[in-house]
Parts: sequence; structure tokens; C-alpha cells
Amino acid sequence: MSWAEELRANREAARQGRQRDLDDAAARTSKAKTDADARAEKKRRAKVKARADRAAARKKSRGEMAGWASAHMVEVLVYALALVCAVMAVPAMAIFGWHLYGPPGLLLPAVSEAGAWAFAAAVMVSRRQHPDRPVRWLVIGIGVFAVTGGALNLAHGWSTHGPLAGVFMAVVSVSGIIAHQLAVAAPPRSRAERAQSRHDRQVARRVDRARKVAVRRAAVTLTADGTAALVYAPGLYAPRRRRLTPTTVAGLPVDQADGWDAALADLASGDSPNGLVEPAGATLADPTPTDPTTESDQQEHDDLSDSSSDSQSGGRSGSVAVLDPPPPADQPARRTTAGGRSINPRGRQKLTDDEARDAARRLARKTRKRLTEPQLRQALGVGAAAARKIRDEINTEVFGDLS
Repeated sequence: MSWAEELRANREAARQGRQRDLDDAAARTSKAKTDADARAEKKRRAKVKARADRAAARKKSRGEMAGWASAHMVEVLVYALALVCAVMAVPAMAIFGWHLYGPPGLLLPAVSEAGAWAFAAAVMVSRRQHPDRPVRWLVIGIGVFAVTGGALNLAHGWSTHGPLAGVFMAVVSVSGIIAHQLAVAAPPRSRAERAQSRHDRQVARRVDRARKVAVRRAAVTLTADGTAALVYAPGLYAPRRRRLTPTTVAGLPVDQADGWDAALADLASGDSPNGLVEPAGATLADPTPTDPTTESDQQEHDDLSDSSSDSQSGGRSGSVAVLDPPPPADQPARRTTAGGRSINPRGRQKLTDDEARDAARRLARKTRKRLTEPQLRQALGVGAAAARKIRDEINTEVFGDLS
């Protein structure tokens, strides 16, 4: 390579180096400008977002304030009225106190005006935090301090400007607290709310009376270390004056009828009309009633019929004698088996629902005692569920509902 060619190559390399430096500088400048523009755009967007957030917050705050004012319009008006009354009454009482007591008399409005409001605030706090607590004495305190403030304003106005001014000052003094008690502390309730309140009070009184009687009648169990605990007998009871009477409720599901017959047995004091006692281990939900078509039931039917004849002829019998009415004249005679035992032709007839109810009704009126399920199962030959249904209907019809 000649010297001229080498010189040209060096110049070209230098030119290319300078061009690369210029390109790098331009790229750095462009990147810096782009970053600056991005930062400016980000700051602008942040300002726009902050402005929008502040506008939304102001709108939300105004909406909340409007909603609160709409929901508490009565309170706003009442407290505004109370503030106006206080602005007129407090300075007058302060001046009156200054004339009476000197500088300490400036505290007189704390008695004449603030006393009633202190009790009013106590009533509001008690009703919100402890709704079940009575506030009768707090309300009495409101009345006492309101009367005191009215009397002081009446005396001040009467002594300075005459009776009419005294009356006006007394009315102004108590107007705010009276409006607060009528419109805010005890607002009027609807008819449904009053009825629900009466119902709740009646329920509470009945439950309290039942619990008091249960506590008096409860048994006491003692442990070895002398600790005592009350033991209650669970069941369905009707509270009377000083006792709980076992009762039944017609229409309850079968699975809630456990213990009804035991309660009826207690009411009857063990004196069942036909001497029936429910066997141990028997349950109310026993689904297998006595089959009326068996020979044992035919014999039992014959015995009941014979007892009925004895009862109608003047004899005394403890069996159920009213279930079989006198047979009509055209009734066929009884048939006999090969062994000579008579068979009642009606023994295999199944009673209809109406016939069973009529028979149970006659039995209840004859014995004058409430019927039980085992008694009806044996007397009518029906299942447990049917006996319970008939028992509830007839006991309610004849003796009334104990509940």
C-alpha cells in the first residue's frame, strides 16, 4: 500500500469515528429528550388523576352529607331549634346568676339548661348501647331538670319584665328539650311496631313466669363437695299461677309427641278409666297395632260387648263399655266355632275414621278424663299414629286446649 492510500484510509477511519461519536451523542440526546418527555407526561397524568380523585372525593363527600342530612333531617331541625333556644336562654340565665351569686352565678345555665340535655344524652347512649336496659329514671331526670330550668326562667322574667315575659322565657327554655324528646328520643311508631312490641312484652312475661315456677318446682342435685345444681323435668307445660301443668298441643308432628301420654297419666294420677297402663319399653311410634281380626281381639270384643250390656243394665264396670252401641233388632245372631266359642260377626269389621272418633268421643264423655294413646289403641284397635291423631282431636274438642 502506498503512502497516499494509507493516508486516505486513516482519514476515512477518522471520519467514521467522528460520525459514530456524533451518532452516539445524537442518540443520547434523543434518549434524554424522550425520558424527559416521559417524565413530563407521567407528571401530567398524575396531576390529572389527583385532580379527578379530589373531584370524586368532594362529590362523594357532598353525596354522603346530603344523604346523612336527608336521613337525619328531623335531628338536624331539632338540634337547630335547641341551639336557638340555648342562644336566648343561656345568656339570660348567666345574667340572672350574676345578679344572684356574683361571678359564680355565671355557671347557673349549667343547671337550668345543660342539666336536662345531659340526661337526654344519657338516654340516647343507653338506648343505643344497651337496648334492654330501662331508662325510666333517666327520663325522670330529664323532666326534673327541665322543670327546674323553666321555673328559673319564669322567676327571672317575672321579676324583671312581668308575668308574660316570664312565661315566654320559660317556654323558650324548655322548647328545645321537649322537641328533642318528642321527635328524636321517642319518635312515633307504626301500628305494626306497637303490636310487635306488645307481643314481645307478652312473650317475655309468660317466659319469665314459667321460669320462676320452674325454679320453684325444680329438684336439687348435690355433689360430694357440696355443689348444688337445679334439675328440671323437660316437657310441654302450660304455666298456671304457681305450677306448670303438663299439656298437649294439637297438630304437632308425631316425632314431637314424646312424653305426652306420660303427662296425661300424671294428670289422671294413675286412675285410668279402664285400668290401662302403658307397658315399659313401649314407644309412641310403635307402628304395629293390634290386628282386629285375630281370635284374641274377637274375644276382647266379646268381653267389651258383655261389659257394655252390664253397664246398661245398671252394673258397675271399669272397662270401656260405650264403644259398642246396642245391636239393632235385625242384627244376625252370633256364630260359634267348632270349640263352642261364640264369634261376634262385627268383630272382623274395621272402624271408619268417623266411627272411631264417635267411639273415642263417647269414651271421653263417659270417663270425664283426657284420653291417652295406649287406651285408644287397645279400645279401638288402631295404630299408634291414628291413636295420637284421634287423641289430640277429641281431647281438644271435649276438654279444650290447655295451651
